[in-house]
This record gives sequence, C-alpha cells and structure tokens, in this order.
Amino acid sequence: MAKAKIFDVNEQEWKRDWGNGLSSCVMKLPPLATLQYWELPAGCGAEPHSHENIQLTYVQNGKMQLNVDDESYILNEGCFALIPANAVHSTKNVGSTTVVNIDFFLPDRDDREDSVKIRDFGHEMK
Repeated sequence: MAKAKIFDVNEQEWKRDWGNGLSSCVMKLPPLATLQYWELPAGCGAEPHSHENIQLTYVQNGKMQLNVDDESYILNEGCFALIPANAVHSTKNVGSTTVVNIDFFLPDRDDREDSVKIRDFGHEMK
C-alpha cells in the first residue's frame, strides 16, 4: 500500500539564495508535479522568466502583483492564478507584509530539488 507524503514547511531546510530576498522550500512529486512554498518580503519578487511547466499559483498571505506576458493582475489572499506553459511571467509583493504563495508546477520541474528535512514534528500517528 502506498503511503501518504507529508510535507511540513516548518520541518524543511529553506533555500534563501533565489535572489531579490526570496526564500522557498520544495516538495517534488515526479513525474507529476513540483510544489514550491515561497516567502516574498515587501517590495520583492521574481524577475521575468518562463518555463515549460503549467504553473498554478495560490496566494496564502499578502498582496502580490502577477505579470503574465502583457497583462498585470493583483492577487490577494485566497487568489489562484493559472499561468500557461512558456508564458513570460514575474511577481512582486506590492503590500506591506510578507507574501506567502504556493506554486504547483505540472509536470514536475527538472530544475528543482526536494528540500532537506531537518527536523521531525512527528506527524505520523502510531
């Protein structure tokens, strides 16, 4: 029987060298998907880029500007955005608090690695 995979961002080692103040942790589910949990300080964001993956972005906390090709959007807490594969896109925290957003990439991204689990909060019930 297959086991559930539990991913607690508080148990992971965070990568903090993405540039522009961004930090994240990653859970890979190859070949299906990659999940990336981000924190963007006020005024920071991701530079324009594209990739072969469809990207579903969810804003859990804060206010983020999303630019996709020639369109701009404001995403508030609770908003989802579907970014097509190969679309040039960027983000910026336009609020005064840290943005927490979660990206789901379909299929799995080859340029991401699983975050290293550095603590265990005992999610498995015995």
